Amino acid sequence: MNRRSFIKGAGALPLAAALPAVGAPQSAVTGGLPTSRPLSRAAQRGYLPNVPLQAHTGETFNFYDDLVHGNRIVLLNFFVVACAEGRCPTTNQNLRKVQDLVGERMGKDVFFYSISLEPEKDTVPILKEYAEDIFEVKPGWLFLTGKPADIELLRRRQGFFDRDPERDRDVSNHSSTGRLINDSQERWAMVPLVTSPKNIYTTLITL
Repeated sequence: MNRRSFIKGAGALPLAAALPAVGAPQSAVTGGLPTSRPLSRAAQRGYLPNVPLQAHTGETFNFYDDLVHGNRIVLLNFFVVACAEGRCPTTNQNLRKVQDLVGERMGKDVFFYSISLEPEKDTVPILKEYAEDIFEVKPGWLFLTGKPADIELLRRRQGFFDRDPERDRDVSNHSSTGRLINDSQERWAMVPLVTSPKNIYTTLITL
């Protein structure tokens, strides 16, 4: 499946329809850290691995325990700092406008997580400059990196992969689509991030 065309519908989807097929993993701790959190069905099936990630702020978070679990709406996307085709700057500029539309809910019950597909290159200092100097992110929006194997696990569990191995290895082929997650309500959706900020915002708040 081409990541550029992966689930372009923006509406909230039932759990079974929204989750990609990843081979029936048994728990969220597969490939990640143990968690004492009550697990949603998505977490139980391994779609939300509890891998450690480092933020542009210098903090370390466990993906499920710290970033997804609880009464919150999450917008997740993958990007590269050195994006040759220009989709990532466009995507992140749109998200910069969406965070303003979200207003006071940003960092309270709405969170954005932008995860680097080149974790070995996109280190914490590089992400800090990218996030704060270029996009002036507010609390609630984290740019994240981590171990390549953990990023790869998370990317695949979220369905951002191409079945053609050669295309999948091509980082320039990354998607400009965002995953929306409301784990407490077990609601998932996808939204194109190159659409208007108002459209992204409208889809986000209806989750």
